[in-house]
Amino acid sequence: MGAPDTYRADDLRRRVGEILPEVTAIRHSLHRIPELHFQERETSAVLRGLLAGRRGLDVHAPLLETDVTATMAGKGGGPCILLRSDIDALPIYERTGAEWCSTTPGRAHSCGHDGHMAILVGTTRVLEAFAGQLRGTVRFVFQPAEEEAAGGKALIEKGLLTRGPRPDMAFALHGWPGMPLGVLSSAPGPAMAAADSFHITIHGRGGHAAMPHRTRDPVLAAAQIITAAQSAVSRSVDPQQPAVLSICHIEGGKATNVIPDEVVMEGTTRSFQRPVQDLLRQRLEHTVETVCAAAECTAEITWDVGYVPLVNHAPAVDVARRVVESRLGPSRWSAEHPPTMGAEDFAFYLEHVTGAFLRLGLGEDWPALHSPLFDFNDKALEAGITALAGLALELCR
Repeated sequence: MGAPDTYRADDLRRRVGEILPEVTAIRHSLHRIPELHFQERETSAVLRGLLAGRRGLDVHAPLLETDVTATMAGKGGGPCILLRSDIDALPIYERTGAEWCSTTPGRAHSCGHDGHMAILVGTTRVLEAFAGQLRGTVRFVFQPAEEEAAGGKALIEKGLLTRGPRPDMAFALHGWPGMPLGVLSSAPGPAMAAADSFHITIHGRGGHAAMPHRTRDPVLAAAQIITAAQSAVSRSVDPQQPAVLSICHIEGGKATNVIPDEVVMEGTTRSFQRPVQDLLRQRLEHTVETVCAAAECTAEITWDVGYVPLVNHAPAVDVARRVVESRLGPSRWSAEHPPTMGAEDFAFYLEHVTGAFLRLGLGEDWPALHSPLFDFNDKALEAGITALAGLALELCR
C-alpha cells in the first residue's frame, strides 16, 4: 500500500488489518523457538530476516550479540520515539497443546514475548506504509534477557540510548491476562516493583540426628531466619509502603537421620521505593547475622541487585491515552492500572527517558503469565500494533 497524502485513523486500521495474517504467522513461528536470556540466537536471526530490506528501515549491528535494533528516519527534524519488545523465553514445560507449541522441551514463551515481538514487527510493517509522512525518527528495540537478567540495563550500559538519535519518549507494552481483550491501560507513577534476589549459605556442624547436642544445627537456624525475616516487612516498613520479602528455595541435608553441615536459602525482595529496597536488605542481613550468632552458626549472604522500580511518566501516559482513544475508541483505554509486585527491566529505560509501560488485555479469563498453559492471545495483536504504530504517527508527524 502506498503512503496516503493525508493520514487518517481509517488508513491505520486498514493497514493493520492487511498485515494481521502475516503477523499472526510470525507470532506462531517465534513461539516455536523459545530461547532463554542471552541465548536468543535463532530468535534474533529470524527477527533480522524479517526486518532486512524493508522500506525506510535501517537494521543495526548488535550491542549484546542477540539484540536487534532498527531505525526508521523521517524527513527533516522532529522527535525520536523508541518502541521496545522483549524477546526471551522461560524455563517452563509448555502444556497449551497449540499447533505452534514450543519445539524445545523445558522452554516456552509463557510470558508472551512472542506476541510482543510480533506486535513490534507488525508496527514496522505499518509504519513503512506511512514513511513519507514521518517528520521524526522511530527506533525499534528487540531486547534480550528481560527475564531474570535485566537485559535492558545491560543494553543501556552498552550505549543503546546514545547510539543514534536520543529518544524523546519510549514505550513498551505487555500482554496482560485478567484485563478485557484489546483494552490498554497505564497510569503515572510506580507501576512495577524493584526486585532484588538473595542467596544465603548457613554453615553449622553436622552430626547424628539422635545427638543434636553435639551439632550446630543449620536447619534450625534456617527455620528461625525464615520466621524472623517476615518482621522485616511487618515491623520495619511503613504499612503504607508496599513491600515483599519471600524465601522461595531452601536446600540442606539428604537423609532423615543426619543433621547437615550447611543449608542454602534463596529468595527475593520487592518494593516501589529505593529507601524501602535498601531497608529490606539491611533488615534481612541483620536477621541472618543475629540468628546465626545465637545458633553458633555462621552465614554469608550475597545479593543480586536486579531491577529498579518502573515509574511511568504522566506526559507519556497522556499521549498513550489520546492515541488509544482516537485510534481504537474511548472504551479501549483504562485508567485502572494497579501497581504489581512483578518486576520489568523497561524500568531502566524510564530512568533516562520520558515514557510509559502499557498493559494490553488478553482476556479476563486468560491463563496467567508464567503458567504452562499460557499462550499469547492472537486476538490482541491488532490492538497492540494499532497502539504502537499510532504512538509513532502521533509523535513523529
